[in-house]
Amino acid sequence: MPEGAIGFIRNWLKPYRCAVRITKARESKLGDYRAEFDGSHSISVNGDLAPQLFFFVLTHEIAHLIAFTSTKKRIRPHGSEWKEAYKKLLLESLEIYQEDFRPLVLVYAAAPKANYVSNPDIVRYFQESDGNFFLEDLPEGSTFLFRDEPYHMQQRLKKRYICKHLRTGVSYYFKACTRVAKHTE
Repeated sequence: MPEGAIGFIRNWLKPYRCAVRITKARESKLGDYRAEFDGSHSISVNGDLAPQLFFFVLTHEIAHLIAFTSTKKRIRPHGSEWKEAYKKLLLESLEIYQEDFRPLVLVYAAAPKANYVSNPDIVRYFQESDGNFFLEDLPEGSTFLFRDEPYHMQQRLKKRYICKHLRTGVSYYFKACTRVAKHTE
């Protein structure tokens, strides 16, 4: 957790009965918010995240809690109430983030999305150098591996690529910031 983050978390969670759990790595999600039947709340965040990303994801989940409890009506999980709450929390805690990450947080806070993966600059910021590539960095027409399966990049759309799975022939949409490995066969 970044230095000074605990004070923000305590203040944000003070009015609520909320359990925060740190979980093992999950492929499907980085964090989760749940309203419990007894009126309490629970938040879980993957424990393998870098400190800044951990705080970023935890802030996302706390925004769900605040949005959910701010109204008596049913709301969309990433609707306007959540966007406003998340924006407010991000701006309020901007000083917690490293200086080189703050401009990215400011841009993201202007129009938060359900998943930070929709912002390639943030994805690039948090990706470790593991020898893999971003799909958008490969030349069009390249063959690559995604989760050890071979694909062929067919066409670039505005923000995504249409790629064909070479074994099944089925085409899929991939985000430009998807991490892939070069295919050498």
